[in-house]
Amino acid sequence: MTRMARVVKNTPALRRLPKGRVHPYLGWQGTPLWRAVEKAVADLAQNQDLVEKTNREYIVGYVCKTISRRKKAIIDQLTSH
Repeated sequence: MTRMARVVKNTPALRRLPKGRVHPYLGWQGTPLWRAVEKAVADLAQNQDLVEKTNREYIVGYVCKTISRRKKAIIDQLTSH
């Protein structure tokens, strides 16, 4: 019986929007929230804990939008501890 070796690259492919294309999350881009989420996503992708199947801007933007919509509950949770 022969075994096929699985090749895993050390650096995952980063999917970015092509130049000139925009995404619906421009309001969050460049904010401290955006930078924190982007760093977390990058770390997870680098560790191969996350497989990005869409452009990173859409992943980061969606998480920023979700956090922003729930910010009162998040702030309450953070300040209660």
